[in-house]
Amino acid sequence: MSANLGGSSGQEVELNITPIIDCFTVLITFLLASASFLSIGFFEVYTPGTTASAETVEPDVEVILKVSANQTVEMKTKGKRNGVTHFAINDPTALEKLEKEIEKIGEDKLTLNQILITAENDVPYINIAKVMDSLQKSSIPVVMGDF
Repeated sequence: MSANLGGSSGQEVELNITPIIDCFTVLITFLLASASFLSIGFFEVYTPGTTASAETVEPDVEVILKVSANQTVEMKTKGKRNGVTHFAINDPTALEKLEKEIEKIGEDKLTLNQILITAENDVPYINIAKVMDSLQKSSIPVVMGDF
């Protein structure tokens, strides 16, 4: 690409656009790669202090899920229904069983205001995300915390 400066000397100036094209190539590659992450759904998560209001009713059942580093989820229920159940995260049917256990609480006409999730420090985030994704269908607020 060249341009005539219009003087009597007739000098031509060359503009090197190769670095500009290189920059745009890198930017386009980066934008395409990052656009694929935009399709990941976001979880609606509350901190322990944000779900309390003056009108909340004392729940009949409290559900606490503990995600362990050994790929298991421990579900503790307290209140009118007490018990401990274990689910394997890697088993595809286990998370469906977890969903059904939460649905049973609703079918038994027991109130459940929130589901508390805790995790050990060395648990991969993907395991927590799998559990939260399975709970999203229940429309019960999920609270992340550590007790």
